[in-house]
Amino acid sequence: MAGRTRASASEPDHEGFELEADLIRVLANPKRLMIVDLLGRGGKTVTEIAARLRLSLQNTSQHLRVMKDRGIVRAHRDGHEVRYALVSPVIYESCQLVRRALLAEVRGLPRVRLRRSSAAQIRAFRDAEGSRERSPVPVLN
Repeated sequence: MAGRTRASASEPDHEGFELEADLIRVLANPKRLMIVDLLGRGGKTVTEIAARLRLSLQNTSQHLRVMKDRGIVRAHRDGHEVRYALVSPVIYESCQLVRRALLAEVRGLPRVRLRRSSAAQIRAFRDAEGSRERSPVPVLN
């Protein structure tokens, strides 16, 4: 039977890495990451997103269109409004995890353990942050 042979466990999944790189390219924008953060807490309209992020409606719409075209967000008409939501909560959780790990590294906090629940991780991060004296965050090159 002719067909694609399955790659062994030791071979890299090239297609998966290409998809991942494409997603990272789309999310490699601070405003889009902020949109992911907002939408991770529930659906929002363009107007709500623009107001919270202090962006123009046009700029917000452009970011949402790019994210929608990539399949990161979906639009749902709700009467006269269009509400945007994340397609998968995994995107929000992944972005949170990366951000917490980077901030912990920069601020010298203990690394976040992956086996704890997200709520417990957030509480631990806030507790550690509150017990430390605030210091300026160095710029990463």
